[in-house]
Amino acid sequence: MRRFLRTVARRSLASQPLADAYHGRANGFGALRLAFALAVVLSHSAALGFGRPLLHRVDLGALAVAGFFTISGFLVVGSARRSSVPRFLWHRALRIWPGLWACLLVTGLVVAPVLHLERHGTLDGLWRGPGGVLDYLRQNWWGGLRQFGIADLLVGDTPYWRWQGGNTLNGSLWTLAYEIYCYLAVAVLAALTVLRRQLRWLVLLAAIAVFGVLCWNYLRQGIWTVGAVGPLPLLGALEKTYLLWYGFLFLVGGVAELYRDRLPINDLLGLLALVAVGWLAVRGSFVGPGPAAVDRAFFAPALLAYGYAVLWLAVRLPAPLHRVGRTHDYSYGVYIYSFLVQQVLAKAGVQAVGPVGFLVASAVLSIGLAMLSWHLVEKPALRLKDWTPAALREPPGGPSGGTDLAGAAPDTVPAGRLRAPDADADPAAAPAAG
Repeated sequence: MRRFLRTVARRSLASQPLADAYHGRANGFGALRLAFALAVVLSHSAALGFGRPLLHRVDLGALAVAGFFTISGFLVVGSARRSSVPRFLWHRALRIWPGLWACLLVTGLVVAPVLHLERHGTLDGLWRGPGGVLDYLRQNWWGGLRQFGIADLLVGDTPYWRWQGGNTLNGSLWTLAYEIYCYLAVAVLAALTVLRRQLRWLVLLAAIAVFGVLCWNYLRQGIWTVGAVGPLPLLGALEKTYLLWYGFLFLVGGVAELYRDRLPINDLLGLLALVAVGWLAVRGSFVGPGPAAVDRAFFAPALLAYGYAVLWLAVRLPAPLHRVGRTHDYSYGVYIYSFLVQQVLAKAGVQAVGPVGFLVASAVLSIGLAMLSWHLVEKPALRLKDWTPAALREPPGGPSGGTDLAGAAPDTVPAGRLRAPDADADPAAAPAAG
């Protein structure tokens, strides 16, 4: 028994670099993404079905968003280091836009006409009227959610309207603009060679600076918390608070990728991080406010612990869970369709079956639409990831290897260490309703 306890203690204290613990697609990122997407469905079930928050001490949806951004930072920065900037941007566009466009078209051309007919008995004024379908598609086509509803389709008819007054068809889409902003920031850093080994300390310095700002904002009236950045072309205005919160988690994931050769993965530290996050969440201390703090400011050390816990789980989840999302990644589809599904169900009065029934119906329909989205839209689009314009292709017999789409060599890897194959991140993160 003593020998067993000594072995357990020795293993719990042993550490290995993240680079050794992370094995390409043999990881739990897919399972975590799906878990976060379903956590958003659970959080939105209370808000959209019953007009109340799921929990009063912690926002489960916000935690899921934070997890999405951590994973995305790790995987997307890794993708940028393995690709030229044009190829990286092409991969990101294929991952986020085709699924989004299909969702917007389903919303505007299928759901909106049904709801409009049910409400008005006609389609007059739906398409070209102010705030109509064409405006909805045009305003939201590139990922910035600048029009939340269509006409008056949900006015006065849903629990969410009665609680928050929101005529919102698909509120989950608003964080896509923040995700795209992070992608563009990564592309700029890659173009400036900041993601290479010699300059990676600049990204670490940026993460430390944002961490300091978040700590200050938790204790005092904040820095860079009022107003928005922009409006930016295509994306619209981005709230500074959300850029700080979720940008920090994206930075945490990115720094973990850049320093994967030095970041220790320790089971005791991972468990302590999970316990700390759970304890702070139960106490209501994970999210502010502190004394004179910005309303609902995140507690930065808790965010840091949460980011480490997510990465630790990704490499320590049981092997059977590594298969989740490896070939069929439904998490993005669950995210982009679930809010719409739940609003339609709430308008139809399905919440009368009770919270569990409403949640099950929401999850089943969302997963079904996610499967259709993956197999009919997302996966076919991803087959184009290696496409290169004819003008940039190497002629037969020309030089080969070492370059990418625009002739730029990808980041080099230290001798003796292989990079994991590209594992595309889920680009989306859903906000908590309300």
